[in-house]
Amino acid sequence: MKAGLSKEKIIIIAAKMADEKGLAELTLKALADELGIKPPSLYKHFNGGLDELNKELMLYGWRMLDGEITKAVIGKAKDDAVIALCHTYRKFVSEHKGLFEAMQWYNMYQSEEHLQASAGSVDIIYRSLSSYEMTDEQKVHTVRMIRAFLQGFSTIEVHVGSNYPVPLDDSFDFALRTILSGIADMKGDE
Repeated sequence: MKAGLSKEKIIIIAAKMADEKGLAELTLKALADELGIKPPSLYKHFNGGLDELNKELMLYGWRMLDGEITKAVIGKAKDDAVIALCHTYRKFVSEHKGLFEAMQWYNMYQSEEHLQASAGSVDIIYRSLSSYEMTDEQKVHTVRMIRAFLQGFSTIEVHVGSNYPVPLDDSFDFALRTILSGIADMKGDE
């Protein structure tokens, strides 16, 4: 193994390759070539091969996203917090399309560690709703709605693109305004 080549460094390089070339192009051979090592050397850090690497990319991506949206919502409340986290999520995906695909590809509910992978983002969204007059149940519904919007919209944007006459930015803003309008209509009672 190349001196100074840690598991963390390999994951960072793999994430960069996935973002630049697409997750489908990230193979152990391509990664080994990029690192200047032989493919079997990667098994020292990833006993499970490409499957384990994809799991690690998923975890790495969720940690990165959690950090970005946490920074975005600090000091903000209500609509400002929701807008900031939604735009930050979208920006993250646009800058890390391959990593986002890894985050969606792997079944994160397979183990406790993987279940916790997206828990940070869920918690940030939930806390961003704390300034609204909502019941806990309404917050749960709203978190699910925001997550579905962000993951669904991002998937469309990454895979379908913008071949329609209406710009994706307009659709994103329309959906976000609709969500915020629905939140505004809630009064903490069901």
